Amino acid sequence: SREIVGAGKWVIAEQKVLMVKDASKARELARANLERYMGLPNYRNNWLRLGFSEEDLSGGGSGRFLDAMVVWGDEAAIRRRISEHFDAGADHVCIQPLHPDGINKPDLDAMAVLAP
Repeated sequence: SREIVGAGKWVIAEQKVLMVKDASKARELARANLERYMGLPNYRNNWLRLGFSEEDLSGGGSGRFLDAMVVWGDEAAIRRRISEHFDAGADHVCIQPLHPDGINKPDLDAMAVLAP
C-alpha cells in the first residue's frame, strides 16, 4: 500500500488480534469471527487477489488464511505482527481485539496489554 499511495499519505492497517496461545482454539475463534465475511464477494475477491486460493477460503478457511487474518498468541507474537505493518510502511495500525471466549465484544484485557 505504501508503494501505491507514496510518501506523505496515510496508510492505516487493521489487524484482528486474539490473545489465545492454543492454535486450534485460536483458529476456531478466528473462523467463527470471519464467517460473516466469507460469503461476501468483495472480501472473497480481495483475498483471492492477495494470493489466497479457493482452497484457502473453503471449509471456513485454511490455517494459512486464518493465521494471516487474525494474529494470535501472547503479547510478543501480537506485537511482532503489528510491527510488521509498520515495517511495511503503515502510519497507524488499528487493532480489533477478539474476545477469547468467543463473545461478540472486544477483549478489554488485550486492549490494556497492547495499549502502551
